[in-house]
Amino acid sequence: MPATSLLESRLLHRLEGMTLVSRQRLANQGQGDRRSRLRGQSLQVVDFRSYAPGDDVRQVDWNFYGRSGELFVRLYEDEQVLTVHLLIDVSRSMDWGTPNKRQTSLALASALAYIVLGSYDRLAIGFLADQVIGQAGPFWGRHQAAAAFAALAAAPTASQTDSAASIASYLSRLRRPGLILFLSDLLSPSAATGLRRLTAAGHEATVIHLLAPQEIDPEPAEDVRLIDRETNQSVEVHLDSETIARYRQRVAAWSEELAQICRERNARYLRLSTDQDLERGMIRAMRAQGILS
Repeated sequence: MPATSLLESRLLHRLEGMTLVSRQRLANQGQGDRRSRLRGQSLQVVDFRSYAPGDDVRQVDWNFYGRSGELFVRLYEDEQVLTVHLLIDVSRSMDWGTPNKRQTSLALASALAYIVLGSYDRLAIGFLADQVIGQAGPFWGRHQAAAAFAALAAAPTASQTDSAASIASYLSRLRRPGLILFLSDLLSPSAATGLRRLTAAGHEATVIHLLAPQEIDPEPAEDVRLIDRETNQSVEVHLDSETIARYRQRVAAWSEELAQICRERNARYLRLSTDQDLERGMIRAMRAQGILS
């Protein structure tokens, strides 16, 4: 899938100015603009961007201005730079549903990547299944959005999933705490354990639980065969109204159990359905939950 097909350009324009909310940073630094931390806080230049009114003129690269006549400001690395880890479940169970969970998750991940890079935070991408099966980045700066989109469009696929093992493996590779966004249908026997591990070593976690509408509220039907996409095991089920009512109760209880695990560890949890519009449904819900601002 071409990277440009994940998001429409009109949506990218509407994502301008949005940022991910970090509770840890708000606690440590107050409500200030995250971009301010990059204006000359250390000696290592990590990126450049076009000058905007209000920028510190001391950070203008005058040598570049002398060559091109264009104003750019230098961006510096700082110990407070936020690293955002975008973890995406690419197991076979995600490649199902109408709309498809995998394609929806990659589109949402692309939107989040664009927001992260526009906020001058560092972005790392991990593709998880029964282990870490791929990584991309780190990316830094809006000029690397196309590379991040390309990495997401080329996301690998895997068969089975083990949330606990793959999350533990990814976290073991990190040198310092960051903000973790985990996109998954959580259809893994070890999902609860995986969520408990997300906040290990001081990581700040947000869990986006993505399900297809058929998984949330199935239509009544006569005898049907349900097939596990990861194990190919099947079971015959009669989907009458009573069975569906019990199923809905189980899904609600399961979602609440996962949400409670997140709340107990100060992690954020949001369940989304793939039939929600990306901008008017998913992004709006993330803003309402304080995940985006």
